[in-house]
Amino acid sequence: MKRVSGKNGGTPPPGVTFAPLRPGEPWFDDAVRLYCAIWPDDADDIAAFIARYSRMLDYRGLVAVRDGRLVGFGFGVRSLPGNWWHDQVAEHVGPEHPALRDAWCLVDLAVAPEERGRGIGSALMEALLASQPCSRALLSTEVENATARRLYEHHGWTYLHPGFAFVEGRQVYAIMRRELAA
Repeated sequence: MKRVSGKNGGTPPPGVTFAPLRPGEPWFDDAVRLYCAIWPDDADDIAAFIARYSRMLDYRGLVAVRDGRLVGFGFGVRSLPGNWWHDQVAEHVGPEHPALRDAWCLVDLAVAPEERGRGIGSALMEALLASQPCSRALLSTEVENATARRLYEHHGWTYLHPGFAFVEGRQVYAIMRRELAA
């Protein structure tokens, strides 16, 4: 299957290397710390969250390292009925929506604030998309996060749903999609 890739094709920027993101692998704890620095949460809960996803179908996870320091990470899984995120999106777009078929979900993509704008997030995203087996990808991003939405739009993501709160009274997320197979 030929993949549609972004400008850098998933190649790390100069001075950056990619490594696997899995429990027990080097950099896992650093990824948890970066997650909690960006989206404040309990580190044990986030470690368990990422570990749970790492056991799901078609899990792909990478960290980005520069000068011996973790500067970003991303991971995702196949989007399937029965998965909480998939089922929430299906409620809003319809369970038979074609975008939900043969889809991989980019669950999280994060870059340390001081490293943003250097191509790390784009490269992580493209490397993850290139490695997964599905013909399309999905993600959710905060409606208010214009910077993230611009990044995704720049890389060919389009809006599947303009936004809803996964949890009542919480942040509203836009749902985006991207076709990957040529």
